[in-house]
Amino acid sequence: MLSRLAKPTQTEHGQAVVEFALVLPFVVLAIASLFLAARVIADQLALWHGAYAGAYAASIEPDNAEAIRHAVETETGTSEVTVSTTRNDPYITVTVSKSQTIPLLIFGWSVHAFTLNADVTIHIQDT
Repeated sequence: MLSRLAKPTQTEHGQAVVEFALVLPFVVLAIASLFLAARVIADQLALWHGAYAGAYAASIEPDNAEAIRHAVETETGTSEVTVSTTRNDPYITVTVSKSQTIPLLIFGWSVHAFTLNADVTIHIQDT
């Protein structure tokens, strides 16, 4: 008498293929979500660094908006940021924001998802 546990049958092999086909889209979606989350985190870190660079430039020259914007764009690596300053002597606050889009690779579209913000307050240096 042959044991059924000894050798898998063809129907079990077909079942494994069907299960793999059902699970594969969820695995791909999970991996794509991880890459998207990593991109958002990297963009937020770049904004924080850009806000700090802009605040440092503003602490030296608080009335030079072009130097502040240049410092932010240089640090973030993009010109697609909005930079604003708020002066409250003896402090200045630099706020940086960026619209975050999510690309839909299947259709070639991108969707505006949310806006990332970062702000840094620093003491104006006496010159």
